[in-house]
Amino acid sequence: MKKNIFLLLSMLFCTFVSAQVVPLKSILDSIEKNNPLLLSYKSKINAANALVPSANAWMPPSVGLEFDKNPYSFNNFYNGTVRFSLMQEFPNKQLNKAEGNYLSSLSQIQLNEFGYEKNKLFSEAKSAYFGIYIAQKDSEIINQDIRILNSMIDLAEKQMATGSGDMASIYMLKAKLGDKELQLVRDASDIKNNLVNLNFLMNVDVDRTFSIDTNNILKNYRNLIPLMKDSIEHRRSDIMQMNAIINSMTLNQTMMSLQGRPTFGLKFEHFEVFEKQVMYTATGPMPMETRMPNMFSIMGTMTIPFASWSARGYKSNVNAMKYNIIADEQIKQNMVNMTYQKIKMLSINMNSEYLQTDNYSKKIIPAYQKSVEANLLAYGQNTGSLSMVLLAYNDLQMAQLEYLNHLQLLLNVQVDYEKEMQMQ
Repeated sequence: MKKNIFLLLSMLFCTFVSAQVVPLKSILDSIEKNNPLLLSYKSKINAANALVPSANAWMPPSVGLEFDKNPYSFNNFYNGTVRFSLMQEFPNKQLNKAEGNYLSSLSQIQLNEFGYEKNKLFSEAKSAYFGIYIAQKDSEIINQDIRILNSMIDLAEKQMATGSGDMASIYMLKAKLGDKELQLVRDASDIKNNLVNLNFLMNVDVDRTFSIDTNNILKNYRNLIPLMKDSIEHRRSDIMQMNAIINSMTLNQTMMSLQGRPTFGLKFEHFEVFEKQVMYTATGPMPMETRMPNMFSIMGTMTIPFASWSARGYKSNVNAMKYNIIADEQIKQNMVNMTYQKIKMLSINMNSEYLQTDNYSKKIIPAYQKSVEANLLAYGQNTGSLSMVLLAYNDLQMAQLEYLNHLQLLLNVQVDYEKEMQMQ
């Protein structure tokens, strides 16, 4: 069992060590470039931009061909008229311009939604990247514990050889050693899972292996300039998206109000008129065709949308949009307030975690390490007891565990802070 564990750990260790080191910035760039979800938003932006030229489109012309018979008879086609018609409606230029402005605003909504989704994916990638870092730090601590446990086992076995050792303590130490080896397997599994998640976000082979760049993992946000609430909406894509939605609705409202403007049309008709008569001669009836002069007509048309029975439609829509705009303004303000609250709370938590991680790494853990070393030395010289060594070792373990917990909390708060501030 122990040989299999060591073999697995050796294979994983060699894989991670020999893998290419990939900085976090490169991963984020790859996500922005290759992630299918983000690519779909880029396509949506292109689709919204492709709609804009449609605002200047005219209604299609209509043509007609009419046959007119007078009097009403299908037996004797003596009199008739063939009419050709062509009609074109002309759009209102102001309405077209307003529609173009409205359609142009739709791409801005998609652009801000793209930024919002990108920020979420970046935060997920940072969490996975830092998860690898925490697992590696935990493995370093466990390897240190394994060295201490092996030293304790060696000393205890030497004590046994001289008749003063305790077999039960040796078995307990070996059990702890086996538990530490299994924790290394757990850390290796965590690293692999986070690698799979990062590869998935980058849309590459999920089995691709790489190492992380451990430089500049922790950012220094200790002495930040207090954030002004008014500046939040210029940083956050979701709040800027609300601004874009409000702007789009305002433009749509303007377009709706212009539906009260009349539109004009022009209709041209050409008439071919013919008559057939029967003349009676000495030799009998003789059909005779006569043609009337050709005629045409030109007719102009104008819609009257401002009539009271037709104006109710667009006026009610304009009025409803006014209230929707007010509602979205209130939603946006609530988003700003919530974001400001989160950022303030995250800043407080981050400063607290900075103090605790610094205290554990610079004061508490070094002191416990010296205590373990001193007790091991005393135990090896028969001036100390194994129980004192175990007590010092357990204190060191607890301190290391607390440090790792606070380090993970600090990195989680850092990810959340950068997400709320939309920082890459």
